[in-house]
Amino acid sequence: MQRNQHVRFGGGRLETQVMLCAGRLPYILLFADEKNVLHEWLSKIITYLQTLRLSLHLNSAQPIPVETGVPFLGFIVFPEHRRLKSANGHAFQRRFRTMLSLCNNGELKHKYLMERVQGWINHTHYGDTWGLRRAVLAAGIRGEG
Repeated sequence: MQRNQHVRFGGGRLETQVMLCAGRLPYILLFADEKNVLHEWLSKIITYLQTLRLSLHLNSAQPIPVETGVPFLGFIVFPEHRRLKSANGHAFQRRFRTMLSLCNNGELKHKYLMERVQGWINHTHYGDTWGLRRAVLAAGIRGEG
């Protein structure tokens, strides 16, 4: 990771980082009280990134109210809590059922199953997901779909 100079937006400094190995910028969230300020920052960011021959996914880079939730790294982030995206929970539930079946048939090692489950639990614990984790794991063990 290489640090670039500080960039000024709205009177403050924004430190940018460029990931050279993947060719992508890390995720960034900007918050402001006024929508027009966010649009101005977006314009300046796009202009700056063009000097680095980089671009944004403009569909994802749109100002949205925080009350509706901000999608970020597999979660929907609200001012007071974080929820896991529903597709993530459904997809894991399908994989978990399949892995349990393979494990019961001896086609998958128990250690591998536990590593996958622990990885998902570690990811989901960053949100308010205690009930979801309990329900998904219990349903998978009971064989419910």
